[in-house]
Amino acid sequence: MAGVQPLLGAAEGAVAAGWAISLTAPAVGAAALVFAAARLFDRGDAVQPPWYTAWLLLPGSCLLAGAAAMCSFGALVEYPVIAVAMWTLLAIGALSWATAMALVRRASH
Repeated sequence: MAGVQPLLGAAEGAVAAGWAISLTAPAVGAAALVFAAARLFDRGDAVQPPWYTAWLLLPGSCLLAGAAAMCSFGALVEYPVIAVAMWTLLAIGALSWATAMALVRRASH
């Protein structure tokens, strides 16, 4: 949802449309990939995940939340550091979360 905020800012005239699209496209794309990975790696109630599952997923989730915050800020102002921070948080967060999901799936029994 936060990835769409820049488009709402552009609709209100707070930021330029190009700026909004440059933040929204990667954020929504990464969200789609994360949901696809979750569907791929989740085996439902057929297995029990290890007790440390939340600790593995927490860093990636926090980094992705930081990327979402950058999208929210990007809906208000066009500041170049916002895009760099969003891309960095998005890439590291998605990689960290996907790696954790793969480890959780492998360790589930």
